[in-house]
Amino acid sequence: MRKPTDPGRVLCVGVAVLDNMFAIDHFPAEPTKVFARDFRQVGGGPAANAAVTIARLGGDVSLWARVGDDGIGAGVITELSQYNVNTSTIRRVPDRRTGVSAVMVDGKGERFIIAFADRELDTDPSWLPGELPENIDTILCDVRWPAASEKVMRMALERGIPTVLDADLTNDDAVERLIGLASHAVFSAPALRRLAETDDVEGGLRAAQSRTKGIVSVTLGADGFAWLERGEVRRVRAFPVKAVDTLAAGDVFHGAFALALAEGCSTEDAGRFAGAAAALKCTRWGGRAGIPTREELDEFMTEKA
Repeated sequence: MRKPTDPGRVLCVGVAVLDNMFAIDHFPAEPTKVFARDFRQVGGGPAANAAVTIARLGGDVSLWARVGDDGIGAGVITELSQYNVNTSTIRRVPDRRTGVSAVMVDGKGERFIIAFADRELDTDPSWLPGELPENIDTILCDVRWPAASEKVMRMALERGIPTVLDADLTNDDAVERLIGLASHAVFSAPALRRLAETDDVEGGLRAAQSRTKGIVSVTLGADGFAWLERGEVRRVRAFPVKAVDTLAAGDVFHGAFALALAEGCSTEDAGRFAGAAAALKCTRWGGRAGIPTREELDEFMTEKA
């Protein structure tokens, strides 16, 4: 039994990659050469960024993932360890390459991403532990490694452990496969639009709800966070900030949301806490490097109250 003073314990499952960030004034309208104002290499990936968020906010977190057996993968694992993420169940797959991204961030904080994922990187999750760690409060799964997410979410169902699905856009049917296994499906607006084939938030949430007994919700950027509760759409307003970099903001939201659930928060309180974490991250350039600490987040929420 978790004590109120104990840190929330979260298991994250998904991908870990390397982001190469370029700060530019604006996105080019046609093919050309663009000179960046700044550059930074930082770890990325939905589940990995969520794990770092949880660690930065005081949680106890492990990441189940795989990377290539290359220098990039070694660096990704080292950085995660430096953030106090438990990396003991990250596999380095022989003769394969770690995923990388080129991320252009314009003067408004918006981003354009080109991502590479090694198609030969083993997707088989059979090497993962056959049982979940003891005393896990919440599990977060992204949709970039659906076979592993499905395996872990089914184990979580058997033990009654809450699961948060980071329901983002994919090039496969991962969201459709996994939504019914999640206690909390948190959609990006584009992913909900694709699933429901409508731009209407309420219509999209109701379409998603028809596929699961869990709680369905959607992040809406500057328009906040919305979810269905007892058949009604509920909303949490966004925290107004001047964004300089939105990279990893959604991942930060998901990580903070999962930690808040682990700490016993309601969907509303978890959404507000996660929204604040994502907003504060957007005020800082550098993707993962801008994730706030718990002290910084508490101070921000007090100022905005």
